[in-house]
Amino acid sequence: MSNATKRSRWVYFLPTLHLCAYAASMGGLLVKALQPLGLAASFIMLADIPISLVAYALAWKYSSLAAVWILVVGTLWWYLLSRGIELIFRTLRKRGTTADHFHTF
Repeated sequence: MSNATKRSRWVYFLPTLHLCAYAASMGGLLVKALQPLGLAASFIMLADIPISLVAYALAWKYSSLAAVWILVVGTLWWYLLSRGIELIFRTLRKRGTTADHFHTF
C-alpha cells in the first residue's frame, strides 16, 4: 500500500471500542456480578441509532438476533464512520486546509 492510500490505525479505534463496550455490556446482562455493566447496552443502542432501529424492531421477538445485529452491524457502522472521517481529513489535507489552520492561538 502506498503512502497516499495508507490507512491510519485510528480508524480501528471506534469499532474496537464499540465491540468491547457492547461485549462487556452483554456480559453485564448475563453475569449477575457484572450487572452494572448491562446499563451500557442502553447507551450503546442510542449511540447506534440508525443501526439500532432494526435491533429495536427485532428485539420484540428475537432478542438474541437483535444483540448479534448490534454487535456485528454496529461495529461495521462505526468502522464505516471512521473511514468517512478519514476520507474527509485526507481530502482537507490534500487541499492544504487541515484543522490546524483553523486554530489561531
